[in-house]
Amino acid sequence: MNNALDVLTSWTEALLAERTEERSKLASSLAESSLKQRRAEGMSWSPVEVTDASFAFGGAKWNVICGEGGGIPGAFRVGSAVLLTPVGDDEAVKDFGRWPARVRSIRGLQMELILEGEGPEGVAIQHVRWTVDARADERSYQAMAHALSHWVNVEDRERIQWRDQWLGVASSWSVPSAEDAISASFPCLNVQQEEAALNILSRPKVSLIHGPPGTGKTRTLVSAIASLAKAGDKVLASGPSNMSVDVLVERLAAQGLNVVRVGHPMRVQPEVLSRTLDARVQDQSEFSRVVKTRKEADQKRRDADKFVRNFGPEQREARRRARAEARTLRKEAEELEGYLADRVLREADVVCATLVGCDDRRLRALNFDVAVVDEAAQALPPATLIPMRRAQRVVLCGDPCQLPPVVKSRGGSPLATTMLERLMKDVPKHACMLEVQHRMHPAIMAAGNAHFYNGRLKAHPSIAEATLEGIPPMLWVDTSGCGFEEKRSEEGGSVSNEDEARFVLDRAKDWLALHPNMTLGVVAPYAAQVECLKVLWQERVRDGELPSDARVTIHTVDGFQGQERDGMLVSLTRSNERGELGFLSESRRIHVAQTRAKHACILVGDSATLSQDPYLGWLVEFAQSQGAYDSAWSWMV
Repeated sequence: MNNALDVLTSWTEALLAERTEERSKLASSLAESSLKQRRAEGMSWSPVEVTDASFAFGGAKWNVICGEGGGIPGAFRVGSAVLLTPVGDDEAVKDFGRWPARVRSIRGLQMELILEGEGPEGVAIQHVRWTVDARADERSYQAMAHALSHWVNVEDRERIQWRDQWLGVASSWSVPSAEDAISASFPCLNVQQEEAALNILSRPKVSLIHGPPGTGKTRTLVSAIASLAKAGDKVLASGPSNMSVDVLVERLAAQGLNVVRVGHPMRVQPEVLSRTLDARVQDQSEFSRVVKTRKEADQKRRDADKFVRNFGPEQREARRRARAEARTLRKEAEELEGYLADRVLREADVVCATLVGCDDRRLRALNFDVAVVDEAAQALPPATLIPMRRAQRVVLCGDPCQLPPVVKSRGGSPLATTMLERLMKDVPKHACMLEVQHRMHPAIMAAGNAHFYNGRLKAHPSIAEATLEGIPPMLWVDTSGCGFEEKRSEEGGSVSNEDEARFVLDRAKDWLALHPNMTLGVVAPYAAQVECLKVLWQERVRDGELPSDARVTIHTVDGFQGQERDGMLVSLTRSNERGELGFLSESRRIHVAQTRAKHACILVGDSATLSQDPYLGWLVEFAQSQGAYDSAWSWMV
């Protein structure tokens, strides 16, 4: 594409296709399923009763409870987008309206919801029954659309030049002035890590860190951010997931920085709760006024809705005044809370948020010197643009050889290539690759190093001989010919393989017998296989075959990115005569599964099926060449 507007337009069109695809799938599921089916699939609760209604920052707050049999306990997640519809005919909908909301907290069959608006006024909503349905989450699309619109319509010449540079349509890059560079030393970093940190401190418009698994990219990033903040730069640090952001918060706080975490407190780790914007605002001495004013507003609302036996003009006027006073008091409380939030944010050294969270209205008036995006290889390009619009410089950190962002629409979407990948290709001189990994035994690293990193990775001497006694560091166990057949679930189309799951748990039992205190990860690419593994694990725990206190995590491969364990057992699941692999053909998914392991990793799979894929076929041959291959029959005779 020849100009920036062409690139941004293609992303906008692709983003609309993504949103349409998500809306269509959800609408189809809701329309084609009965209420009974929707309850069973965790898409709806009905009927629910409103047990309490008040007001919070951002809208009405309702506590609702679902009757027994009205839905699956805990079906919705904190932050989930839902739609409240009154139970009844069209007249009921006309009277009370449909209300979009978000889940603030959930426990069993009880939820706390924040409505997008004040909710229906002047009615006894506790006497109305409601249906809660899942709805498409528009917030992320809206945030990305805001960012795209900003960069399409930007008028400042310097910002236009910067935009054109990182979109790859500018002829040259500006060179940072040596006078702007920050002097610092990093005795705790290795050569490549220090080079990456110093590159960031030279304050170029764009800095890139390519951090393969175990190479200390987060450590490098935190060291650089700390130096920037101490030199007076205001930093906005972000990532695509809450987990990635919370890691940054915890490590930056350990550096003695004033760090504020923007995001819903229910979606952050307990260790960083005290750093959230909500907690910091509530710590302000003036916050007691917010609480008092909000209580007064709630009382005025209750006065307005109080039952009056003889309802005449005077009572109608008194009710109108009470509602008006309630609205005024709510606005006053919100304005004071907003003022306190703005003060906390302006005093912070580093503000941390998810990429979508960087579109928070409380950040829109703030400007930052540098925007840092960790795990940038997992972010859609328009999502990366959100923090970039709030800063003068950007640091992107991640590994394009791990899992990419999820693209829902089919075909060659331009969203499939991340900003980090684009810039590493267009301006490789801006990228620093970290080459010494501190996590994995060399045998675990070997395949990924050969296939993804051109042999550039090196194992630090401290982990070169780190093994678990009695367990080989790396092994492909071939189930071909064992009769382990996959099964596709009728509900969601996910794939499971019960015989393979049992075999994998047998290996877990062997490992734990040798090393009871080891941390163990058991992963599979399919949700149905993960569920099968969890059910079988619990059965064995109940039967006394497996210890109840084992330090084990069973999850999808995607859910394990960014984590590590002493040992990893990977159930590849697919086994069919057609050679069908589905999304298992994404080589980076297998790479992620392997590289979570520190000391031992076993890949369990049917080579006859899996070798239909070029990468998996190569991986089997590589394992054989390394003496890291065996047949499942070795354990079955």
